[in-house]
Amino acid sequence: MTEIAPAKKENIWLNLGFNLALPILFLRKGNDWFGPILSKKLDISQESTLLASIMLVIAISFPIGYGIWDYVKRKKLNFISILGALSALLTGGIGLIPGATVRMFAIKEAALPALLGILTVITLKTKRPLVHLFLYNPEVIKVDLVNQKLIERGTKKNFDLLLKKCTWLIALTFIMSAVLNYFLSRWIVTTEPALDKSSFNDEVGTMMGWSFPIISLPCMVVSGYAFWLLIKGIQNSTGMQFEEALAHGPGSSKQNGKN
Repeated sequence: MTEIAPAKKENIWLNLGFNLALPILFLRKGNDWFGPILSKKLDISQESTLLASIMLVIAISFPIGYGIWDYVKRKKLNFISILGALSALLTGGIGLIPGATVRMFAIKEAALPALLGILTVITLKTKRPLVHLFLYNPEVIKVDLVNQKLIERGTKKNFDLLLKKCTWLIALTFIMSAVLNYFLSRWIVTTEPALDKSSFNDEVGTMMGWSFPIISLPCMVVSGYAFWLLIKGIQNSTGMQFEEALAHGPGSSKQNGKN
């Protein structure tokens, strides 16, 4: 009997630190902390757009670097890390593009979640809907065992309808995020990057800080409701208890040890 080593878990604090906290800090305080030193080394003004661009590049390097490090460590792509790196890269790209405007930045902030919402709905017609990645995931749910119970009880068709409902709820969170991102960006980020890149970076950092209570929390509530519906559906359709359905619930180590 061969034991399968459990997959390494991602450290949520490192995730939040590198994908959220550190970029915000550098966008808001990087110029204050390191501006005098860099301006002296590079022989440029502390108000130079070059210096602000350097701070922006440093800020976006954290989520990008974290995504690469996490892949090397866990030997698997982390979807959330990819999104964080892509979002930070696009944010930095807007700030560095000559002639970029705050309206372009707002559209960028709304475009990524809107695209994910559309893709989530489109994948309903495929064999691997995105809900399998966000909710019905083997790292969270004992998918194989649940599917086996569904077939045994003849409830798979009703459960598939529930998965579609959960998919629409997840798509709703992305659409909510897109709308809120756009209006939050238009409200906070008002300085054109071509005029004052330091102020632009500071406003982007402020927006990223406000995005958690204004955008992330409501989306987390809707996602949590979708996950609750999924768990209740598993219980009703399979007769399994909540703990039995979880990937790291009772009996998980025994199942992982079977081959």
